[in-house]
Amino acid sequence: WVGLRTVADLRRALGVGAPRHTDSLYRDVERAPRRFNPLKVPKALQAALPFKSKPKLEPKGKRKTLEQKRAVVMEKDEKKAATLLQQLNAIRNEKARKRREQSSRRREQYTKKQAAQEEWRAKFNKEERKKRYREEGKAEKRKELGPRGKAAKGA
Repeated sequence: WVGLRTVADLRRALGVGAPRHTDSLYRDVERAPRRFNPLKVPKALQAALPFKSKPKLEPKGKRKTLEQKRAVVMEKDEKKAATLLQQLNAIRNEKARKRREQSSRRREQYTKKQAAQEEWRAKFNKEERKKRYREEGKAEKRKELGPRGKAAKGA
């Protein structure tokens, strides 16, 4: 008795491989190389770091364009306008600095005042409580002694 040939036997005899689906084939994943943003270390931190840890390899700066290289020569009117704007900005910055200082001074005074008020309030509350407890204690003692100021009988 000879049984039916299996699919594998038939394929071997005919020299046909197993069917391949193009979707099922393994292929390498094509990825673009990853680019990381440069690590930016703040100047203050850089100053605090030891030399070994300081960032040393700085990328070459972009070349200056012709527009950037070219010297700008201002005319008399332009120069006047630029200096005027610079002076105005300096005045504005100075005013802003003074305003900031004044507001910080005011804030300091306010916090001191608040602290003093809070201290006074706490002290006042403490004194009030003491007074109230003293009064309650006296009232309780009076109640114990009775109407004539002597200890109540039968107690």
